[in-house]
Amino acid sequence: MSRPTAAVVLALLAVAATCLALAPLVLPDSYEVLRQPVSRAGAQGVPGAWLARTGYVLLGLAVLVEAARAGEAWGPVGRAAHAVYATAMVCLAVFSASPWYGGPGDTVEASLHTWAATVAVGAFFVGVLGVRIQRGRRPGRIAVLDVVALAGAPVLALAAETMPGGAGVTERLIFVIGFTWYGVEAVRLSHPDAPGRVREI
Repeated sequence: MSRPTAAVVLALLAVAATCLALAPLVLPDSYEVLRQPVSRAGAQGVPGAWLARTGYVLLGLAVLVEAARAGEAWGPVGRAAHAVYATAMVCLAVFSASPWYGGPGDTVEASLHTWAATVAVGAFFVGVLGVRIQRGRRPGRIAVLDVVALAGAPVLALAAETMPGGAGVTERLIFVIGFTWYGVEAVRLSHPDAPGRVREI
């Protein structure tokens, strides 16, 4: 039985990114892209929230598939951490944030959503760090992207918490970094020079 190829991962990432990018278009007019975080796009009881939640699930599925095909290229720490990240993304779809306009919402579910988001950021950082260590001192654009991911994700996550007025921008930048990193890795894993690469059948 053949393993999933890079095309499968890239397709899942592309559809997930499209869902998250288009989500504001199906939400109530009071949703502000620059001010409201991505998490609110899938908030409880909000019309159109299904699109953002679908994006979370597809992103989680894409990362699970990618972790499964990564082999030794990611190492055990990298694979485990990214699997945790993928699971957290699915949890973000299951446990939604409270509505931004102050409507009724389940506070327990909102708290679980916050925990899942925190776990996702932490797992992504640990996962990228694990992969960075696994591949050693590899120069070039891949190393630069790793550094951007390792520095950008926690800094932007902190900015989203401390500057809520711009949370929409900072959260979306985190997703851009994540989608870019996973997309580049999907291609890298298919490259002949990638350590521990998975052979495409």
